[in-house]
Amino acid sequence: MGFMESLDGMLRDISGSEACANSQMQRIKTEIDFAQKFSELFPDKKAEWQKTILKTAEFLKKKLAGCGSIDICEVIAEAEKMLAPIGKEAKKYTVHCCGHAHIDMNWMWPWQETISVTHDTFATVDRLMDEFPDFQFSQSQASTYFGMEEYCPEIFEMIKKRIAEGRWEVTASQWVEGDKNIASGEILCRHILYTKRYFQEKFGLPYDTVKIDWEADTFGHCYTLPSILNRGGVKRYYFHRTGPHKWLFWWKSPDGSKVLAFRDKLGYNGQIEASVLGTWLVDYVKETGLKNWMFLYGVGDHGGGPTRRDLMNAIEIDKWPIFPNVKLSTTDNYFSAVEGENTDNLFVVDDELNYVFEGCYTSQSNIKLANRVSENIIPEVEAISLVAGAATGFPYPSDDIKKSWRMAMFNQFHDILPGSGVHETYLYAQGLFQEILASTGAIRTRALRRLAGSINTSAASGVPAPKGSLGETIGDGLGAGAGDPGIAGGVSARNAGAVAAEPVVIFNQLGFPRSKVVCAKVWNKEFPGNLVSVRNDKGELTSGQVMETGHYWGHRFTTVAFPAKDVPAVGYSTYTIDRAVTPVPAEGVKIVSPGVMENEYLRVEVDGPSGAIKHLIDKATGYDYVPAGKLMGVLEYCIEIPHGMTSWDIGQIKSVDVLDYDGWWIDKPQVYSLHQDGGIGFGPWGHGTIANKGPHRASMRFGRKLEDSIIWSEIGLDAGSKMVDFRVFVEWREIGTHTRGIPMLRIAFPTNITDTEGTYSIPFGSIKRPSNGQEVPSLKWADLSGKKVDGSGTCGITVLNSNKYGHNADGDTMRVTLIRSSYDPDTLPELGKHDIHFAVIPHEGGCNVTEAHKEGDAFNLAMNVVSTDVHEGPLASTDSYAESLTDNVIISSIKKAEDSDGLVIRVFETEGKKTTAKIKLGRLIKSDAAATEVDLVEQPIDGSTASVKGDTLTVKLPAHGITTVKIG
Repeated sequence: MGFMESLDGMLRDISGSEACANSQMQRIKTEIDFAQKFSELFPDKKAEWQKTILKTAEFLKKKLAGCGSIDICEVIAEAEKMLAPIGKEAKKYTVHCCGHAHIDMNWMWPWQETISVTHDTFATVDRLMDEFPDFQFSQSQASTYFGMEEYCPEIFEMIKKRIAEGRWEVTASQWVEGDKNIASGEILCRHILYTKRYFQEKFGLPYDTVKIDWEADTFGHCYTLPSILNRGGVKRYYFHRTGPHKWLFWWKSPDGSKVLAFRDKLGYNGQIEASVLGTWLVDYVKETGLKNWMFLYGVGDHGGGPTRRDLMNAIEIDKWPIFPNVKLSTTDNYFSAVEGENTDNLFVVDDELNYVFEGCYTSQSNIKLANRVSENIIPEVEAISLVAGAATGFPYPSDDIKKSWRMAMFNQFHDILPGSGVHETYLYAQGLFQEILASTGAIRTRALRRLAGSINTSAASGVPAPKGSLGETIGDGLGAGAGDPGIAGGVSARNAGAVAAEPVVIFNQLGFPRSKVVCAKVWNKEFPGNLVSVRNDKGELTSGQVMETGHYWGHRFTTVAFPAKDVPAVGYSTYTIDRAVTPVPAEGVKIVSPGVMENEYLRVEVDGPSGAIKHLIDKATGYDYVPAGKLMGVLEYCIEIPHGMTSWDIGQIKSVDVLDYDGWWIDKPQVYSLHQDGGIGFGPWGHGTIANKGPHRASMRFGRKLEDSIIWSEIGLDAGSKMVDFRVFVEWREIGTHTRGIPMLRIAFPTNITDTEGTYSIPFGSIKRPSNGQEVPSLKWADLSGKKVDGSGTCGITVLNSNKYGHNADGDTMRVTLIRSSYDPDTLPELGKHDIHFAVIPHEGGCNVTEAHKEGDAFNLAMNVVSTDVHEGPLASTDSYAESLTDNVIISSIKKAEDSDGLVIRVFETEGKKTTAKIKLGRLIKSDAAATEVDLVEQPIDGSTASVKGDTLTVKLPAHGITTVKIG
């Protein structure tokens, strides 16, 4: 009989004895079981130790089989003495038991309950600390501390005391345990900045105190995260979901940055039990060869934390002689101990750690929209405020901006942003989003109107500033359009009161020059025959295309489209709109025949029944990007079979219907968009209605009913553009149920290519993934490229989106999931209006990630259009305040420094090339100002390569690198 058979038989006999009910007998049984498992770690001692273990078990069996009474404690002491050589070796190993409380922010409950849960959990921890002097507690998420500061000040003061004692470990380098797949790179940086500053300000913790990113329940982890964490002084990572089934490994980013990652195989809500500790310690040691292991205990999700039972068990088990050391410890103690061992041979993961819960890339469309708009608008107003400050003395609104970042970061919690919360969760989140929009929108409006008021629009328009009295300097349009969100960029269309010619300032928030057809509204002015001229500041004229006329609260408006060309990076240009006596020549885009649009680059043929593209032809090569017999940009209506966890998981799809438009005419929908590019409503639509004929924009519109829903869509092409854009406005009334299944709307982009490869945008970078049909996360763009079917080379398409994250590439087709009517835990998450924007850009060759990043940013941030009047002013009619002069370097943000009046700029490299970046910063900095590279908390780092000559910053970036520079 083999060792295990013999041992199992003896242990069964021991278990059957009456004495085995004694807790001391349970202890020796567990020790013997551990000794057997532990012996597997030592091949040279295994045979000897197994003989000892069998001998000990035989000894116990005989003692327990005796007829007379026995002293159990003496028997166990003798048995443990026999096992002492194994125990001596076992005591070289340590289990670090780290008590924590996993507190979900508003998952299955509202905000007030989160506060209550946090209060009760922390009060319990305090009481346990009074009773158990060796007990230490670890707590993540700055939001839990902030909640106590706001609502439970006595708990907040208690935490201060416990931190000062060294018994309360802060494991929060993030505002919340947030989603890492659909958060932007910039907001991931702000989590570190504002969290570490919070703990320094409130608790006096040095910035380097917290070295861990604690993401117990997060649903996936982007490839570039170690790079971001390293730049925030975070070198350790704790998580449970996804990734390789290994306990401890080095996780590496594309730029070579690494974090030491602990993947908790057991989960994060453990209970201290000897059998669990012994079994899994051995598993960990087999895998890593290390002598220190971490075990997480504490009731969680809805709080609770460590219990008295856990602490009593840990204290008791630590006394066992045939068992590892069991310490009430902290994550810092564990990682510090491991870092003192040899970790050079640990497994290295050079990839993203995905996927789990693919439905979370699309669930709860409203929170996805809130997230994208928040991530866009807050850095935008930082840049605008700096420009307006440098140009006009506009005060930088630091406190309002910080508050907005905190609310946006809160909404990224891993059960809020992924869409897996109850209805009350999103009531609170949308309230925070409204606060963000109110604050940042006010900053943007005030700053841009102040900037426009200082520009010499008289010189730009060639018209003298009006003079007179009693209203003679004010046009009839003053105040018209107040509150009307119907133009691009988010600033309302309120008229500034121009008397005759109407100046508008076009502001470009991004770090590269842009050309785009923009729209402005002119109020209470007539344009006979729709003859409109638009003048740039050089005196060059083009025609203005009348897009729409109408009334808004008693005022007449005319929406005029025109090309804004080469608007400077982080800067502006000035244009003037006026009547034209005769038509002004303009060539661009036109409807050449029913269903066919054409500009200088593309010929687009639209299929009337579907409203999708049946031919997309590159005029330079003649190549048609649409496969024969297929349609590009076609809407698909799918039904998933009923299944569990519908917010989290995409189930089997039982039906797919390609949508046709049935010629049904629909009244004008009322669309009040939260998108940056604004827009109100469309006209009556039908089967292939021509909406705009050129010369600057051509488009066609369609409308149909879908079961209980209504869908309007527009497909358009602008002059001078290689992009075909789509807008889908849906009144969605489809309800998912346990019997019906889950209704889903998605859009498909078949391409005329083979051997495809998908490239997807991730925080501060991109990643390639196979075209296997799996739903994957992507930020502002996704690309599908491959070989042309005619063998003439390679090509592809880049698909842009304004607020959607779930993509999948399947062979020659890229799809974007638009709406999913999941039914748990929120039963009605998607009912209502959805205003969805996306676009496709065909391209020769493979994916150009730099261009894709720029196009994605531009698509998400329409240039601001600011109405003003004719006046003199100190500012030039066009100017730039910041521009990346290095093509493969993108400016992520420009902001005021946290602790000074200096400027902080963050950039990243896109193409995997070591690069010396040059950034022109104009009047935002003083000539030859001092510059240094800093970390994410804006502290100087060693080995800075940053310098400023004149108004140009130079700094070195590694391939795929990120850097932050402080100037002044």
